[in-house]
Amino acid sequence: MTAQDSRLSEQKLPLAVKQRLLGIGCAWGVIAALEAFSYTCLAMAIVQQLPPLYVVVPAFITILVTIVVTRSGFIAGAQLAGILYQSLGYALSRAKLAWFNDKNRAQTTQLAEQGIPDFMAIPAHQLQTFIYAPLLPLFIIFGIGFVGGFQIAMLSAALLFMSLFFHHKLQTLLSKADASRHDSDTQASQSTIELLEHLDFLRSTVGPGRAVKRMESSWVRQEKIYAHINCTIAKVTFLSALVNIIPITGIASYMVFNDIDQPVLILAILILITRASATLEKLVFTGMDVNTVKNSISDYLYLTNVPCLPDPEKVSAQSPSHHHLQLSGISYGDIFSHIAADIPQGSNVVITGPSGCGKSTLLGLLLRFDDPTCGHISLGGIDLTRIPYNTLTKQLSYVAQDPIIFTGTIAENIRLGKPDASDEEVEEYARLAQLSQVLERSALGIHQHVGLKGRSLSGGENQRIAIARALIKQAPILILDEATSALDEMTERSIAELTHSLASTVLVVTHRDSSIWQPTFELNMES
Repeated sequence: MTAQDSRLSEQKLPLAVKQRLLGIGCAWGVIAALEAFSYTCLAMAIVQQLPPLYVVVPAFITILVTIVVTRSGFIAGAQLAGILYQSLGYALSRAKLAWFNDKNRAQTTQLAEQGIPDFMAIPAHQLQTFIYAPLLPLFIIFGIGFVGGFQIAMLSAALLFMSLFFHHKLQTLLSKADASRHDSDTQASQSTIELLEHLDFLRSTVGPGRAVKRMESSWVRQEKIYAHINCTIAKVTFLSALVNIIPITGIASYMVFNDIDQPVLILAILILITRASATLEKLVFTGMDVNTVKNSISDYLYLTNVPCLPDPEKVSAQSPSHHHLQLSGISYGDIFSHIAADIPQGSNVVITGPSGCGKSTLLGLLLRFDDPTCGHISLGGIDLTRIPYNTLTKQLSYVAQDPIIFTGTIAENIRLGKPDASDEEVEEYARLAQLSQVLERSALGIHQHVGLKGRSLSGGENQRIAIARALIKQAPILILDEATSALDEMTERSIAELTHSLASTVLVVTHRDSSIWQPTFELNMES
């Protein structure tokens, strides 16, 4: 783990970003004071018939500062989002794969697509609401006192406080209505992901009509929650408009009943009290903003503290000098126990056993997707837990049961194994993986698109792309987990013969005839 990684994992929010948020928050307070001063100058200009310059100059300064602070807020928001994405990616890249269930995947998707972008609005918008909106009326009260006297200022303060109290009650009402929105969104996202990933199976099994039936309950629940929220918003908006006129009505009534007969003074005071009360209306809808931020922060803290496999400390980290694999009495939960094997460098090993005995789980432990519950695995005489993960991944090439193919071209998928590979090298390994017919059926060759996640190709062609990607990496250990299950016998035999010529250690899981792999020995999980 590098020093940068350590800092990233230990800090939820870097000090520089915290300082910038604090600075922008203070700046919104300054803007509130400047705007109150500008409105006070406007009121004084009306009362005392002052030249326009007394109004234009403070207004110009206020607008200029507001533009600068808003721009800084957007920049800080972008920096904040970048840091949060980086730390989220860091945490997920080291999470145990068993942690990635449907719920956690949906929660991660929602945070990445909606939660973190919402954080970007904090410096430019939400700090404005929480700091500027309540401070502006407070500063304007001083302006009212300067223009209209102490009595009117105290009455204005009381009326504004009363308005604030009712706005707070409306905010609480809206916040309660919005409380279950986040959970319903997460459930709906989870249902949608499930539908999209299994749509072909659902269509072929239950038909198009019933394919969405399984997910409808979460969507209907989300619809009802949003309908309730919208209904509450409509009520709150109407009541907020009524509450908003309390200060204006109160001040106007006071001046009428006290026979204040100075039209310019009445106009000036009404302008000030109207501006002061207008900002309070913004606070009503902060209930939803608070819920959104709280839920996003909760998701972020949860997703950046997932169970992970720790890298060794720098002082204890080691790198293997050879590739002798040793399994010493390893067990994993209730799946298997006391597996032992000694695999010399360059061996061809076929792992056999009935379905469900833990063959793929064993390969996952060799790849350090998780650690054994008992025993240990060593590479080159070094326990895997003492090898930095970045070092370990360089020693291994892996082809899973279900090959991972990304949307893009054949070349882009193969080049993931060796990012700096030339087109000629990519084509060479594609042909070694028996992809010649695929390359020749299009003039684009290795640059032809594979469709969405490889859906333009057959299952066997996807497997061969995954094999080519593993081969081009030229790692000392090649792991094939049912990697040829979709291939015909002749193509599988060609792939098996190719592995014989490699200097790598080859570990194969297969349910077919294992003799074509000419194994050095077989590791039977059942025995």
